[in-house]
Amino acid sequence: MIDDLTTTVIEVLDTQVRPLLAVHGGGVELIEVTPAGEVRLEYQGACRGCALKSTTYVLGIRQKLMPVPGVTEVTVEGVRLSRAALERAARMYASYSPWVGAPPT
Repeated sequence: MIDDLTTTVIEVLDTQVRPLLAVHGGGVELIEVTPAGEVRLEYQGACRGCALKSTTYVLGIRQKLMPVPGVTEVTVEGVRLSRAALERAARMYASYSPWVGAPPT
């Protein structure tokens, strides 16, 4: 059974993340949403070896999933950024909407 948080995460991935990654021959797979609200992902296709995968993670994936109520953390396998780098990016882009079109409901 898929819970409400997982359903919402999948909706955001399907409408806000995967279409953009697919343009470049890549993708992202949901590994799990833990009971604590931690979202674990893994890049697929061209994204695995992309030089910009850290940027895509922090500005394209994390920025879209962290505002989802119940999400406490977002990680992508193989991407390692310091807490300071994540906080700096969040501050720098706080005034920009992460959504393509309207936010998911």
